[in-house]
Amino acid sequence: MLGDIGWTLVAYAIAFLINIVPAFMPSTWMVLAFFHIQFDLPILPLTLGGALFSGLGRIVLARASSLYTRYVRKRDKELDEIKTYLDRRRNQVGLATFLYCLLPLPTNSLFVAAGMIEVSMLRVMIGFWAGRAIADTFYVWSTSKAFDNFGSVFKDYYQDWQAVALQVLGLAGAAVLLFVPWPRWVFRWINRGESEKARS
Repeated sequence: MLGDIGWTLVAYAIAFLINIVPAFMPSTWMVLAFFHIQFDLPILPLTLGGALFSGLGRIVLARASSLYTRYVRKRDKELDEIKTYLDRRRNQVGLATFLYCLLPLPTNSLFVAAGMIEVSMLRVMIGFWAGRAIADTFYVWSTSKAFDNFGSVFKDYYQDWQAVALQVLGLAGAAVLLFVPWPRWVFRWINRGESEKARS
């Protein structure tokens, strides 16, 4: 039988794998909650390590998304404009990521978009790890939901139409970066306003 360390490593591995998948995976905290409840694993090592490994999975997802825009779809000037704008505001991007990750919302579309834009990932990851470490610890600690088996984690997720709808909306938002130019128009408008302010 696996001991606490073994089950904790299994939880880390699953957290890593489900965060590589771009859509329709249960939240990491649900997986961690299952291992916490079923195997009575200590909560802080479980959730802090789970946040770390889920972040590593998100890095893989972002890198795969960047390969798509680089070699399949081909990058264009407009995506580079968004990248330049965000790279100039790395601290704000990191803070926004931290605040977003405190919410019970999927982060897959965030990393798909970050990968497509090829934004600098250091502050994004710091914000993700900090936010998810806090959020996942709170969700696992406060949940009263007990799962009969590991399969029920996925079953309960797929039966929640709101969670699935959020995933669909998030992916649609990321697709907007590729197929609809309005986000780029917004950035151009912001940049134009800042340039005019600097000249005046």
